[in-house]
Amino acid sequence: MMNSRPTRKTEKKGPIRRFSRAFSRLVNNKIFLMFFSTVAAFVVWAVMVASDGTLTRRKNFYDAPVTITGEATLISRGYIVTDNLTELISSVDMVAEVTQANYDRATLSVYNPHFELTQVTGEGENTLNIVFSSQVYGQVISCEPSTITVNVERYITRRVPVVVEMSGHLPIGYYLKTYKTDPTSLSVSGPQSLVSSIARVAVQLNQSDLSSERMSDKLSLDIELQKTDGTVVVSDKLTVTNQSVITSSLIVETELIPVKSVPLDTEAFVTGTPAEGYQLTAIELAENSIDVAAAAEVLNAITSITTDAPLDITDADAPVSGYVRLRRLTGIDSTLPTEIGVTARIEEETISQQFRSVNLSVKGREAQTVTLTPSRINIRFTGPYTFIKALSADMISASVDISGLEAGTYSLPVEITVDNAPEFTAEPDTQTVQAVITVK
Repeated sequence: MMNSRPTRKTEKKGPIRRFSRAFSRLVNNKIFLMFFSTVAAFVVWAVMVASDGTLTRRKNFYDAPVTITGEATLISRGYIVTDNLTELISSVDMVAEVTQANYDRATLSVYNPHFELTQVTGEGENTLNIVFSSQVYGQVISCEPSTITVNVERYITRRVPVVVEMSGHLPIGYYLKTYKTDPTSLSVSGPQSLVSSIARVAVQLNQSDLSSERMSDKLSLDIELQKTDGTVVVSDKLTVTNQSVITSSLIVETELIPVKSVPLDTEAFVTGTPAEGYQLTAIELAENSIDVAAAAEVLNAITSITTDAPLDITDADAPVSGYVRLRRLTGIDSTLPTEIGVTARIEEETISQQFRSVNLSVKGREAQTVTLTPSRINIRFTGPYTFIKALSADMISASVDISGLEAGTYSLPVEITVDNAPEFTAEPDTQTVQAVITVK
């Protein structure tokens, strides 16, 4: 028989009930409640701060790019900074006190840190303070560096001549008739110390680049600024202008003409007659021909170059030297020498004179008796004019030498001498004479 008494069912513990019991124990824990209260308070404070736009925060900008402005304005006032502006300063570190509401809007482009050259007061060292375009979103409370020092000079402009410096070689057979620059001078502007040192604007004309086919050329050549000693001056502070237009080159116009070597008419460079007994033996010119440049039709008509004022050798008894002016030819474009060195070689003439019946003498005679056949001879002397003209019979020694000879008949050579005589030749009408030697 079944029992009608009700039975108690066993209560099961599910996950929800286990979680609720654990949460209840955690909530009743004092340490947890203290921690939770702190976090909640911080979150409430953060929400309040974030929602208050009037509160300020510091915003840091590191390596903020910085510029220097107002250079053109400074130049218009007659001053210029001699320092390299790009090397003076490139960036700064800055801190701004920015309102919470404008924190994201406060960018570097808004502050735009820069130095204005309008702060310059005069020549010498000038200290410039950093400037910000706008601080509407918050004041800059620090900036490093906040100042720079610049060196300032007077800004001046000078007109400087243009010169053409030649290099290379012209085409063979041609002469550079003309070369000219356009313009002939340029304006140089910049710091007074630099501009004052500039003596000229130079262009380098390489003559090897000129064409004999075109004869005329227009070349665009780069310019360089030079001091008096030729030192090249290079500076980005200097500006070269032509009629207010900045330029780095200019035009050089050239014209070539043909060249021909023309001989000098040597005989025409000496006039007159040397002194009696002297003669003109040679005419020496420093150059035997000269290169002449002219139009082709002019060159074809020129056969020689002469002079209107030859070297005068009248009564000269020695070489004569001097400079003789060349005759100027019509239509010649090249720069011919105005004169040329001339030497006239003057030498004494060589003449002859015959002396008749010159007595023969005997040298080396002791106690012998000598009979000469013939005892007189004729002699022809040849030598310098003054010597021959001054020679007389009593100055002539004609002899035979019997030294060491015994008695007998001999054919002996004739010896002819003249004391203190220059070089000469003597031709007797007989080279030998018969000598009969007897002993007493």
